[in-house]
Amino acid sequence: MSPRLAIVRAAHLRDYLVVMRRIGMPVDRELARSRLPPQIEETPDLYVSVPVAIEWIAHCGRDLEPMALGFLGARQASRASIKPVHLTEMLAAQTGYRRLEAFIRIACREDNGLRVSLRQEGDQTRVICDMVHLGRHPFICFAEWLNLQGVMSVMSDLAGPNWRPRELTFVSRYAPPDLAREALPDTRILVGQPYSSILIDSVHLARPCGGTSIPSHTVSDTESRTGLASIEQGNGASDQVEAWDFLHLLRMLLQPYLNGGRPDLSLVAEIVGMSTRTLQRRLQQSRSSYSEVLQEARFDLARSLLDEPGAKVIDVAMTSGYESQQHFTRAFRRFTGLTPTRYRRAMAGKS
Repeated sequence: MSPRLAIVRAAHLRDYLVVMRRIGMPVDRELARSRLPPQIEETPDLYVSVPVAIEWIAHCGRDLEPMALGFLGARQASRASIKPVHLTEMLAAQTGYRRLEAFIRIACREDNGLRVSLRQEGDQTRVICDMVHLGRHPFICFAEWLNLQGVMSVMSDLAGPNWRPRELTFVSRYAPPDLAREALPDTRILVGQPYSSILIDSVHLARPCGGTSIPSHTVSDTESRTGLASIEQGNGASDQVEAWDFLHLLRMLLQPYLNGGRPDLSLVAEIVGMSTRTLQRRLQQSRSSYSEVLQEARFDLARSLLDEPGAKVIDVAMTSGYESQQHFTRAFRRFTGLTPTRYRRAMAGKS
């Protein structure tokens, strides 16, 4: 287990749920037995454990080859999760290169273990997607397909619907599925490689952007929760500098479980891949405790829900795992000095 938690936005898992339901797999039954949050489909903007998610996908979708399921899940990626701030960010790009940069920034807000770099190879550009938390995980292909499909969607928007990449490489050693070979007949697909990547003609990136079409595999804005990932240019490469830390990641990981009450410490330890004792030790080293992190996670979730004008305070309290509205009000005042209602009015006055 990496000393840093691997988390990803739940919307990516939801794409796989849609595919598996369509095929007829027992998604609901398997979800009820899993370590995933019970309302995972209703909370696409919250975060889940990457290892837990991909291992569950492999288990539930075991009737399909992993690479085939990965391909289908990536093709399912929906435009519905795009928020206006990201539409604006991508549409404002003046060239294909700048639009690709915008996509990279967005993608790295979704997955705290994703690192993307651009490498020039003659007249071509290789986009390298390195998932540092997964290494050579046997089911890394689920994440690889999603990341590479995202870049392909950006390029199809720039170069037209008939555009195909020169080459795709995968860390996964599973053979490419027939579905992918049929969809990408002129693309070299290599497996068992040091990294996952996509090779594209650089000329497409130099072109000015026109129209209003948006790549299908973009993601909603989580900047307020995750911190902005920046891209530093140097020798044609891009490195993401992120503001993730252990306590912050653990709070985010707890949020989708709060609606079901207080998540048990042993379950949380299992989800993050640690023993209960190790998790407690990590919390002590961070000068915190499980109770404190749980209270902070509830507050973070409640505060974000209160920003939605139509949300009722009682619904915010229940979704955030508080026993009652009165309990919620007391807890919220301890963090802000204000009741939830007064906090919402104060925030509205600043807009």
